[in-house]
Amino acid sequence: MSRATGPLDTVALFGATGMLGSTFLDALLDDVVQGYKPKVLAFMRAGNSLGDRHKHHARLQVVQCDYPKGGDDLVENLCGVDALVSVLNGGGYAAHYILLDAAIKAGVKRFYPSEYGHHNLYRAPGDAGSRLLPLWDEKERFIMHLKLHPDVLAGKLEYTLVGAGDVWDQPPEPFWCPWDQDVDTYDVPVVGDGDALADWSSRKDIAHYVVATLAKPALSANAVLNFPSETISQNAMVELLRKYAGAKGRKVTVRHFSADDAHRFAADASAAPQEIAKSSAIPVDFYFVVKCLQGSGTFRRTPWECHWDLFPEVKRTTFEEYLKEKFGE
Repeated sequence: MSRATGPLDTVALFGATGMLGSTFLDALLDDVVQGYKPKVLAFMRAGNSLGDRHKHHARLQVVQCDYPKGGDDLVENLCGVDALVSVLNGGGYAAHYILLDAAIKAGVKRFYPSEYGHHNLYRAPGDAGSRLLPLWDEKERFIMHLKLHPDVLAGKLEYTLVGAGDVWDQPPEPFWCPWDQDVDTYDVPVVGDGDALADWSSRKDIAHYVVATLAKPALSANAVLNFPSETISQNAMVELLRKYAGAKGRKVTVRHFSADDAHRFAADASAAPQEIAKSSAIPVDFYFVVKCLQGSGTFRRTPWECHWDLFPEVKRTTFEEYLKEKFGE
């Protein structure tokens, strides 16, 4: 039985200024689940701020705390918190071990590590076995640490893991998500088999789903839940972009990369077109592995591995609906 007998009403959010984290903050302060209005503590390191976003919101409190150092200050600030939600990524992911220990000491009921993705094994041509990319390996190692932690096994703290597909609305990624820009010509990369299906997600959908699990925690205790927005091929996305961007006088072109290209660039990022590294914060080799998997039809889950039905109040956004909102019908 879950430790939480009712909604998790006080939420500590880490990573609130990031691309995905800011969407989580919006969702926590919105009316995603009727009647659920949590108090939100946005933990910020010195020098960081939310700016004017949600300034003076009655349910939001900014907590200045150098949390990667841990210590009594972090534990004290987490006292009274029901759920810790992390959207930390990249170099910040290592802080999860410190956050977990502090959450246990403070009596936090639920821990959400920064998942929100899809881990895959990768096989390059000639590989005798499979590989796990460093980012996915780092997450897998922490998840194992979390699940087998003595205090978690003793029921002192629960966890929830939420998986998703590749995120299509990433403004900082003009190469990989060209449709999220405001340009005259959209040059869309298509890798491998353009007709292969892959899981994709809207940032808003992921955030709303997490909020729903916080509002109804008994359904998500010690659970691994998956919520992709849509399973769609690269070619289908291109055709939808042509339909809606074309109606606004925009051009759509396609830049094809073969599976061999993807394997080659994953092995040697310097061989990839240089504009990719210049325009993207995501390592070139990492994203070509993701795209190689998408183009092979293996970057997706079976329907019974997805948990859309648990929280029917969270509606899934299709890529077409996203484009309609962006370009207007």
